[in-house]
Amino acid sequence: MVMEPVPSYEELIWLFEAEPVYRYAEDERTAGYEFDWRELWPYTAVTFQTARAGYDIEMYIEPGYEVVRLRLRVAPGGAELLNLDLRGVRSVGVERIHGRELLRLDFPDDSPASTLWLRMKPDIAVLWSYDPTS
Repeated sequence: MVMEPVPSYEELIWLFEAEPVYRYAEDERTAGYEFDWRELWPYTAVTFQTARAGYDIEMYIEPGYEVVRLRLRVAPGGAELLNLDLRGVRSVGVERIHGRELLRLDFPDDSPASTLWLRMKPDIAVLWSYDPTS
């Protein structure tokens, strides 16, 4: 399954304020060919990284396989506060609400996980609920 809708990499670049790292770039150079990761979107794997409000934030994403990994560390190189390896992510998006910048991860309606919100500006916060009985 592919995330639906496919995440907008332009929006993610805007949110993280940086180009992502393409996971297979070095392997492809070694093999003698090189793709722009955008040509392979959404069937590729990239990692977005940024530093905000004293935290390092990393999101690894494979939209074509509904995979997201979120990591949050105290910057620079400090303690890891959050490390989520998420499967079955239905969609990933960016929201701008009342001066806040948020990353939104949605899960299927029948999933015990509800929408995960990672607020990235003006401060850092994670909001998520999970009900294994639903």
